[in-house]
Amino acid sequence: MSYKFRQYIEPVVWITALVLLFLADTSQSGTSLCFFRAMGFSHCPGCGIGHAMHDALHLHFAVSFHEHVLGIPAVAILIYTIIKSVFTIKNNRSHESTRTADDVARDAAR
Repeated sequence: MSYKFRQYIEPVVWITALVLLFLADTSQSGTSLCFFRAMGFSHCPGCGIGHAMHDALHLHFAVSFHEHVLGIPAVAILIYTIIKSVFTIKNNRSHESTRTADDVARDAAR
C-alpha cells in the first residue's frame, strides 16, 4: 500500500464513523453490540456513548450529556483528530513540492 493512499486512511475512517453516528436511528432499540451486556452484566461504562455522540452531532447537548458524560468530549476529540490529520496531509503535500533535485536523487539512490 503506497504512502499516498495510507495517509488518507485515518481521516476517512473517522469521518465515516461520525457520518454513520449522525445518520444512525437511535430512537429504536435493537440488538446491542455491547460486550458487557452480552456477558450478562447489568451496567456497562460505555453504554449510551453512541447515543450521546449522535445527540452531540445534532447539537442536542443537554440530551447528549444525559445519555453519557463523555459523548461531547468524544465528538470533540474525533473532530480534532480529523482536522489534525487533514492539516498533516496538507503540510506533507506542501513540503513534497519544495524538494530539490538533490533530495530526489538521494532518495532514489537508497
